Amino acid sequence: MRVLITGVTGFAGRHLAAHCLERGAEVHGAVRVGRAGVAPAGVSAHEVALSDPERVRDLLDRVAPDRIFHLAGAASVGRSFGDALATWDGNVGTTVGLLEALRASGAAVRTLVVTSGEVYGLVPVDRLPADADTPLRPASPYGASKAAADLAALQYRQSEGLPILRVRAFNHIGPGQDPRFVLPNVARQIARAEREGRSEVVVKVGNVDTRRDFTDVRDMVRAYRLLADAGDPDTLYLACSGRSLPVRDLVEGIAPLARLDARVESDPSLRRAGEQPDLYGDNSALARDTGWSPRVPLTTTLRDTLEHWRERVADEPPR
Repeated sequence: MRVLITGVTGFAGRHLAAHCLERGAEVHGAVRVGRAGVAPAGVSAHEVALSDPERVRDLLDRVAPDRIFHLAGAASVGRSFGDALATWDGNVGTTVGLLEALRASGAAVRTLVVTSGEVYGLVPVDRLPADADTPLRPASPYGASKAAADLAALQYRQSEGLPILRVRAFNHIGPGQDPRFVLPNVARQIARAEREGRSEVVVKVGNVDTRRDFTDVRDMVRAYRLLADAGDPDTLYLACSGRSLPVRDLVEGIAPLARLDARVESDPSLRRAGEQPDLYGDNSALARDTGWSPRVPLTTTLRDTLEHWRERVADEPPR
């Protein structure tokens, strides 16, 4: 099996590459120009601007993949408010560029387009879980641009007959995530305090009562692989645990794993106005068509995330 992963240098992309390599696949990665050197070990990296369909088509001709996983794009809801144009270019331009290349090549390659549970945005809590019929009311440039990418994938499936599969992935967490996100931010601060020999650390976060549907990234990429193999292109899938947890469970769950006294405090100045209080999805289509269910316990996710940051900060210069 030869697979091509866009966004292979990102959080989920690295885990997906490792998962496919473990299963004996030949893994290729589409990376931004100048980023080939940071591709995961074992991946054949190809520098390409995904928004350029001609260059992408050349890549498809050279690699001839059996499966494509499209993960490339902007990753931060918060950052999207400060740079909406880059967010739209990163999420929509790359998706349409890839889809156009597939259309022009005529290759019937099963392609998984990964978007986000953030496409739902503002959902009345009594209408949860979100499912395929839930209206899209994105509350950020990130969510809106992911919704547009989702619709582009649907359009190419319907008008061109391409074997495009759509999956809306909810929050995934685990080792290797960017510290702009709450769990790795807490883990990094604890790891730095340990390295400095401190006896305690106080970590400030935003709203710890917000509830989200969290899945370990290793379970998430397994869902992607199963969908690429067995999913129905005419079915919309939600990749999620099917239940929500308060952010408090993450930050208070990782604190006891520290080698010092770690306390987490909610800082009102870090809260985002108008934030959806709760969001979780219906994973029944995914489970029905692939047999997938989450396997990694939250305690393992928390432990592995902290261990990852202990290893990372060990190489940092003294502050």
